[in-house]
Amino acid sequence: MGPWSLFVAQILLYSVFPFAFALFRKPLRLLLSYTYIAVVLVFGGFMGSIYALPLADGLVVSAGSVLYGALVLASLLAVVTARDSHVVRNIIKIVIAVNVIKVGVLSVTAAALRDTAVVNRFGTSPRVFDVSLLVVALGGVLIVTELVLLLMTFEALKTRVRSGLALALACVVFYIAVLCLDGVLFPLLAAPTSPDLSPAISAGLTSKLVISAAFSGPLLLYLLVFRRDLAAYREVPLRLQELFLAPRTDLVEELERQSQVIAQSAERYRQLVESTADAVTSLTVDGVITGWNRAAAELHGYPAEGATGRRITELVPSDRAEEVLGTITAVARDGVVLSLESTAARPDGSTVDVAWTVSPVLDPRGRVVAVSTIGRDVSERRRFQQRLEHQALHDSLTGLPNRALLLERLQRLERTRQEGPSPDHAVAVLFVDLDRFKMVNDASGHHSGDVLLVQVAQRLSQVVRSGDTVARFGSDEYVVLCTDTGTDQALALARDVLAVLSEPFEVVGRRAYVSASVGVVVSAPGLSGDLLRQADLAMHEAKARGRGRVQLFDDSLDAHARGRLALAADLQDALTAGDLALHYQPVVDLRTGAVRGVEALIRWTHRERGAVPPNVFIPLAEDTGLITAVDRWALARGCRDGARLLSAGVLPADAHIAVNLSAHDIADSGVEQTIDAAIRAAGPAMTHRNLMVEVTETVVIRDLAHSERVLNAIRALGSDIAIDDFGTGHSSLTYLRLLPAQHVKIDRSFIRGIAENPEDLAIVTSVVQLAHAIGLKTIAEGAETLEQCTLLTSLGCDAAQGYLWSPALPVDQLCALVADLPGGRFDTTVPQ
Repeated sequence: MGPWSLFVAQILLYSVFPFAFALFRKPLRLLLSYTYIAVVLVFGGFMGSIYALPLADGLVVSAGSVLYGALVLASLLAVVTARDSHVVRNIIKIVIAVNVIKVGVLSVTAAALRDTAVVNRFGTSPRVFDVSLLVVALGGVLIVTELVLLLMTFEALKTRVRSGLALALACVVFYIAVLCLDGVLFPLLAAPTSPDLSPAISAGLTSKLVISAAFSGPLLLYLLVFRRDLAAYREVPLRLQELFLAPRTDLVEELERQSQVIAQSAERYRQLVESTADAVTSLTVDGVITGWNRAAAELHGYPAEGATGRRITELVPSDRAEEVLGTITAVARDGVVLSLESTAARPDGSTVDVAWTVSPVLDPRGRVVAVSTIGRDVSERRRFQQRLEHQALHDSLTGLPNRALLLERLQRLERTRQEGPSPDHAVAVLFVDLDRFKMVNDASGHHSGDVLLVQVAQRLSQVVRSGDTVARFGSDEYVVLCTDTGTDQALALARDVLAVLSEPFEVVGRRAYVSASVGVVVSAPGLSGDLLRQADLAMHEAKARGRGRVQLFDDSLDAHARGRLALAADLQDALTAGDLALHYQPVVDLRTGAVRGVEALIRWTHRERGAVPPNVFIPLAEDTGLITAVDRWALARGCRDGARLLSAGVLPADAHIAVNLSAHDIADSGVEQTIDAAIRAAGPAMTHRNLMVEVTETVVIRDLAHSERVLNAIRALGSDIAIDDFGTGHSSLTYLRLLPAQHVKIDRSFIRGIAENPEDLAIVTSVVQLAHAIGLKTIAEGAETLEQCTLLTSLGCDAAQGYLWSPALPVDQLCALVADLPGGRFDTTVPQ
């Protein structure tokens, strides 16, 4: 490889590095540039001492001069791409530091090679490492001076030359000029008295011209490729004249920059505070207002500057001032953040509910120097909360206190009576239940019922004293709570309640009449008890005695209730233990005396009390919800016993087993599935045709449409339907026509007096004729004499049951009874 090839290779190699560095981000690019410049400085003088390239006669290029050109190129490009005068200062520091290190290393190496004790393996001459401190220092000064000169000239031109290409060409020209200047100055300054000065200057100028011309191509290419960096460099003044005063200038600039940042931050904070919807207030630790934002001024009703210097306690009602000031004092003392809800007073006399967050303002040492508050108008939220509280404690229809508020007042009253200094005043509770309210609802609709309930509430509120409480306790139940009231006063108030409710009500253009049953309990002074429960017991007793009555609670009612509760538990146990039994009463054909069927009647023999009458435990089962389980047990047992009687021939194949269904059963939309399952479980002898379902007219009329659907479903299975106790309830031709009944059972109360009472005879006659007219068969209940039997037969009644033939018997005794009948028939004739 010849000298020119080596020269070109060096130019290309040293030009590649700046191009490669430009691909990295600024921090890494600067680090690589600084490292490259330092390496070039280290090897520049050393390489110049080792070899030179003879390119032509009289043209010898030192390797050190080539590296110098690469150094200036890299430095210039580093400044252009960084656009920062700090880069120039850092390069100057690198030049100084490397030259100092280079002098030290070269001097030590030369001294070591001259020492005979040192092993010189390659026979290196010490002259290679000899260095003149003056030459090194001169070289460093020239490098710094020429770099600064080049950049200052370039800085002056970039504001005058508008074309990017022209600026790039100018940069190349000045790069060549600086390197040529170095070729002249270095020989001139290094050996000003040398006789070979002129040839040395000529040779240095020629070599530097060739080197700079060689590097000018890569330099121009770089400036054109990375023209965005050049354009950005034009917009940023580097202020090279401040390079050597930079430390103090930087400090001043940094202080100015920080001041601007602080000012901008303060302005942003002020704008943020002003733009927020929250009321922000600054206070001293003593509660004096030092400033606030527009929202705070609007919240408190003052001008923007109208509150400065005022105490915060002037902006709240006097009864809240101590609480507000105490919160501020606690925040200032403890350095904690506290929340507070209070009322703010405005200059116009109005008030606003405010929720405040009170925070300490700390100095750099962490000491509390002020207090700030952030407030928000919560008046609407407070009103909404009050509405919610009112809705939670008051009836939405009548506006009266509801059950929850009544219980709260009772509990508060009880605590007062127990903890107060003189719990000597009696408390009365009146439990008012409307009679016949359901009739109004069913006849006129729920809207009419609601209107009636509102009017009842208004009348009750008018009749009580101002300090008494009238609460709506349930659907048609009201409770009156009276304090300082004796028994006579409570009973008088109860009678007033009955009187005021007995007056007609105007409901949706119609008159409506209701009555009420009132239970009264008076708690003796100093005594406590479950007043609501006791008043409820008294009310139910009043209702049981005929409605429209007042009943005063006494201990016997409590004992009766406890007895019913115990009996209900025993009934549950009896159902589980199998203590219930079914007895069967024969139903006799009045024309032939044949047994047409049996009615299954539940009997309970209590293990301690003995026989419990059905009229005691059946209502108890209905009240406690046990009636469904009892009826299902009776249905399943009756079907099993019926299958036994039918398969044994005790009953003919077309006989029926009658089972009673309660209102709970009719309300159950799945009762037909229960019936079907019971018959299937009884076996093939028992079919749906052998089952008769008995329901009372009172049960049916509760929800006539639903009852019709349920009974039609049962009838669709094949079972007969019988209306039980006909004539004792709301007898109506309408439901007899609508319901899928096949039998009417005449109540025993009419049969008992049929022979002596013409009215009973007329009623029974009418029922039989009516039933037959619409295709129903009749069964008389409670037949006890042959005379009654004869009259029923003469009236055309189809069948009867009663003690005349047999009471209800266990299944075994029934089998024996039928087996002993002559021809299997009862005698239904009157002896002559």
